[in-house]
Amino acid sequence: MFCNDQETLKALNSLTTAARDQTRPLIIWVGAGVSSWAKYPFWNELAAQMHTVFSREERNYDGVFSSRLLEGAKYPELFEQMRTANQSRYFTFLSDQFRPQHATGVYRRFIRAICKIPNVYIVTTNVDEALEHSLPEHITIQRSDIERLPQLLHQRSKFICKLHGSVSSVESMVFSTHDYESLQLENGYLEAMQAIFSNTTVLFLGYGLRDEYVFQNLEACSTIRTLFGVGPHFIVTSEERNKLPATVRRIRYVPDATDHRDALEVLEVIADFASNKSIQTVNESKEEVSNQQSIYYLADLVVTRGTWTTSHTLNFESLSGSIQSQAIIGEGYVDGEIEFYNYSALHDIVVGLLCFDIVCVSIDHLARVHDLLGYEAFWIFVESGSLRLVIPPPTPSVIFADERALVGDLGLMNQGSNNGLSGEFLPLSISERIRKQLLPVKGKENEAEKLFQHLELSVFDVSKAKLSESVAEKTRGALMNPSIRRMLGVSQGTPRNVIPRWLSFPTLRLAKVISSGIICRHIQASSARMIFGSEKLASVAFSAVEAEQWAQDAASYVLTGRFNSDVGEIIRKNPDLLFGIIKFRESSTGASFRREIAQSLAADNGSQIVTAINSGLNKTIPPAVLQQARDQFSGLFIPQKNSSLSTPVVWGDLRNSDTQISRWRKRSRTLLEEEIKRQRLGPYDECPCGSGEKLRFCCQHALS
Repeated sequence: MFCNDQETLKALNSLTTAARDQTRPLIIWVGAGVSSWAKYPFWNELAAQMHTVFSREERNYDGVFSSRLLEGAKYPELFEQMRTANQSRYFTFLSDQFRPQHATGVYRRFIRAICKIPNVYIVTTNVDEALEHSLPEHITIQRSDIERLPQLLHQRSKFICKLHGSVSSVESMVFSTHDYESLQLENGYLEAMQAIFSNTTVLFLGYGLRDEYVFQNLEACSTIRTLFGVGPHFIVTSEERNKLPATVRRIRYVPDATDHRDALEVLEVIADFASNKSIQTVNESKEEVSNQQSIYYLADLVVTRGTWTTSHTLNFESLSGSIQSQAIIGEGYVDGEIEFYNYSALHDIVVGLLCFDIVCVSIDHLARVHDLLGYEAFWIFVESGSLRLVIPPPTPSVIFADERALVGDLGLMNQGSNNGLSGEFLPLSISERIRKQLLPVKGKENEAEKLFQHLELSVFDVSKAKLSESVAEKTRGALMNPSIRRMLGVSQGTPRNVIPRWLSFPTLRLAKVISSGIICRHIQASSARMIFGSEKLASVAFSAVEAEQWAQDAASYVLTGRFNSDVGEIIRKNPDLLFGIIKFRESSTGASFRREIAQSLAADNGSQIVTAINSGLNKTIPPAVLQQARDQFSGLFIPQKNSSLSTPVVWGDLRNSDTQISRWRKRSRTLLEEEIKRQRLGPYDECPCGSGEKLRFCCQHALS
């Protein structure tokens, strides 16, 4: 996983920007670390094996001197000793070690990421031919024709450049001291190096950047191009590596696997950004709202009586019928995954109307809010500007290639209008969405139409394209956080752009919270109410929206209190009390009370907020009635002191926290076991998530 230090985050942001813009060609410099994913040896392993054989079988080989070279990691000098002792055995051994191998799951994952990056160029110091065999559409440049490299770069032709030769031409391979010396005397080679470092952005992957001639060329290019600059270039490493050329920026990761496959995540991030031109750094424009107005967003609004559905599985096909896909939408809760403790949707609405200048709800909840408040009170609140609708981003979904696919990717789905032309998708308009939920009484059509138009003009629209696209991208970003992965049961090895079928619902729940965060930022909400998920999930999700640095512990929100009454039940029994709330809102006392709440929120003073809210309830509802009310378990999650004041505080259910999320993992484990049985997989088969790891050590372990 990536380190969270500022140097790494800044370098990663710069790299993804370069990959997306492509003003300079992007070269992936592939080293021995990548070949190790294809089961080829590292230099130290190769040198040790060859040293053992040469010490035992070659009389002319100075074993004592060579042992010192091996201990000092002076590998070119060691290989020179072997080549001098018996050149034939030397080349035979190397040829045998780098013969074609069966591609592993991790190496196939690497190739998939490479293929997603358009116009990618590859430079490698590896002598095996796994790259050429896996990417046949790339032109292969050998050392003998390296002069072609600048021209191919200019033409933007994809290539694989074999800097240190290939096993199919053993004498071209670079291992020994003599090989390196010859390399630096080749003018064409040096000119190619200069073209690479002067005119491209280089990402060193699986390469330690310890070859002295590479260091020298990097430094030389930065000296020659002082006016226009060089790079920047990037190295993916788990080491400190303080001594790097000034033009090389470090992207650090913490290795979770012994083969350092964690470095692949950098490539997968680049692949996502580079292959999707529509993903931009979203400038999330904000609605024009008075700085003096506080906004409360109700992310969830549930009528708990009866049975209700929280997800759908859709099968669909392209207009031509050639592509048939499947999508899962909705959070997919089942009995036992979430519980309601005296929850009341009306309670949340009333508290919002008491404590905040504006209460916002999704347009999807329009009919529900109308019914809860009643016709008269509902339209009074709408006309006064106290109640406004939000058009949320399109619904997050997990899309699969077909109904049998085990992995998919995040997508977005929108409701379509019947007014579109044949073959044309037209999103449902705001007017249509209102009129689908509210029907005027016969004879009151004209009056209703005026109210509908007023309601339509007051809507906050967060369904804009760029904001919508950022939901999926920010969710993928959140899934890179180790804390979130552990919380949801996502294996550390699961690729970034892959959603296993058994993890569809936890991922969609995270996406819903992130969507709520984007809405809060857009409408400048000072407070939000969520009943699904946990304070930890909301914490990291809102941090992702704010682009803040993730804390090591995802729980950056703290519980500070609870309401003392179920106001919803009181209002349900005596609806006329709503008009008392309307009068309170219009009074100077009510306005002062809302300012007090807003000031307490800005000061992160949770205990004062809860006390103030309870005081406000006492002012609007008779104390005797409040005393008879049941306890309402709602807690306030407030950012820690070091967080941005623009981050809204989040209200949630105290009991729907880690215990409930553990039930999410239990259900995902059950779904995984069903797929394992269906696919007839064993614990030591490759995990179907695409990590390249054994199933037992990947998704089974993450969900255990």
